[in-house]
Parts: sequence; C-alpha cells; structure tokens
Amino acid sequence: MLQRVVDSVKIFAASMSDSSQHVRENILLEILVEQDFVEIVSDALWACGAQAVEVIDEATQTVVRTHLGSHPLEQWEAYVEQFGTEMNRLSNWPVRLFAQNSDVANTWRQFAKTTLVENIAIIPLWKKDEFNIADATLLPIFIEPYGSFGMGDHPTTRATLTLALRQLQEANETPDILDIGCGSGVLSIALLKKFGGRAHGIDLAATAVEASIFNAQFNGVEDSFTCQQGGLECILGTYSHVLANILAPVLLEGADAISGAVQKDGYLFLSGFTESRELDIVACYEKLGFRYLDKREIDGWLGLSLQRVSEHQ
Repeated sequence: MLQRVVDSVKIFAASMSDSSQHVRENILLEILVEQDFVEIVSDALWACGAQAVEVIDEATQTVVRTHLGSHPLEQWEAYVEQFGTEMNRLSNWPVRLFAQNSDVANTWRQFAKTTLVENIAIIPLWKKDEFNIADATLLPIFIEPYGSFGMGDHPTTRATLTLALRQLQEANETPDILDIGCGSGVLSIALLKKFGGRAHGIDLAATAVEASIFNAQFNGVEDSFTCQQGGLECILGTYSHVLANILAPVLLEGADAISGAVQKDGYLFLSGFTESRELDIVACYEKLGFRYLDKREIDGWLGLSLQRVSEHQ
C-alpha cells in the first residue's frame, strides 16, 4: 500500500473559516520524492491525468504536486497498483493532500489557447465564443478536459495526432480506433470528425472517461465513440488503428496486450517518451511483428508510427 501522509492542517483549514465565505476547495495530490525520481513521478502523473505538474524544492525533500480530480488518492493508487512495479519505487513515496482555492487552481483556463495540428483546431470549450474560423479549411473540435490529461497542446498528443492524420490521409481509410490512455478523448474525436469510423477509449482515470464521453457528445460523434475506465486488461478484439499515448515503461511492459490489439496490416501510434527510449521501444515492437514507419519529435517528446506486418516473431 502507498505510504500516506495527510496534512490535516492544510486540508481542513478552509472548513475552520467562517462558513459564510463559502470557500471552494480544490484538493491537490502531493508526492514526496528524492530529486533523482522527480522526472519519473512527474511522467506518471501526466499519464494519470494531470493537466499541470508543479515541482517544489523543500529543505529535505522535493514535492511533486498536481490535481487529479475529486478523488486524487484513489486515482493515484489505482495507477500505482497497475504500473508501480515498472516505475522504479513508485509505490514507496509518501503522498499527502493539499487544499487550494479552486479559483486559484483554475486560473490556467484563462490562458488556454487553441492548438493547431495539421488542419485540426483544438479549442478550449469555454473559449468557443471567442473562436472565429477565418480559415474554412480548419476543422474545429471543442474540448473540456475536466481533470483529465488532454487539452491537445501537449507534445505527445500533437505528435500522435500528426502521425495518425498523415497516415489516414494517405490511405483514405475509415478507421476502427482503440485509444489507450484516452484522456479527454481529443485524439479519437479529432480522427472521427475528420475520417468517420468508430473509436473506443480506455483510461485509468474516471475523470478521463467522463470528459471523453462529454466531449464526444458535444462534438457530435457520440454515436461512434465508446469509453470505459480501466487499463490494458480492458482490451478486447482488434482494431485498424491503435493509439497509445502513455509512458515508456507501460509501452514496454504492456507490449503484448497493446500489439495484440492491432489487426494484420493495421497501424500503431506510440508516444509518451523521449528519444532515449526510442530504440528500446522500436526493437520491442519489431519483435512482435511490426515495422517502423515514421516518427515525429516535438519539444523533445517522440511519437512513432508502426504497421503490423506479421504475427509475433
């Protein structure tokens, strides 16, 4: 089990104030780590659904802080239970909660911007009235992330979407998509809006499933999109296009499950890692019957596209 350190003063301070102030709280998760493990824990939080990760250097330790929805401990524990063994002591670090005024926590929303990927315009839903489509070639999609990972602006999202768009444009295919670690559903929704077909998303975070279903409905693709909470054990059947924007250790440890979801001659798009893991990941999936097609690097993060050409070698 995780080592919990709950800071009662921080969590319940607002409840001690005058109730007439109606202070709205945003509960953040803090993980206390050694400096050498900050990157590993931060990457895990991104994969777990974080919109932002703050690193705070204290006298004797480093604190990694983020927001993971209304039940952050439960969400973090579910992630660690599935992937902790691959994350190098991930389950050993103490965790605690931190209460923050939700008005402060949501200030990032006023600075959110539209993200362009090829001809897809990914627009924050709360700014839809500000967006004027001057370019008729742009295809807008509107995203509300809730507490999930997925405004569309992260380099791994952009890299994955770029590679998938280019492959589908060249092939002129109607895809059958599996979106592993779907976050807000931005990848599936963008591809469904442009190419049609159908998509199924899976994510460990309940907030991600909620956000994905809402966004699919808002963007008019709810009849083509399904979503469920869970990990790689949820994968059933095979798909023409599989998207896995998750961490390198999970891509490697879960390679059999991920590769098994890709039908013969189907396509696999992997992201969530840097150049240092590229050769390991490519070699792993080549052994499972894939050939390397292309890659996209954005701000040090990589996305790869591969095609299944045979069964496991």
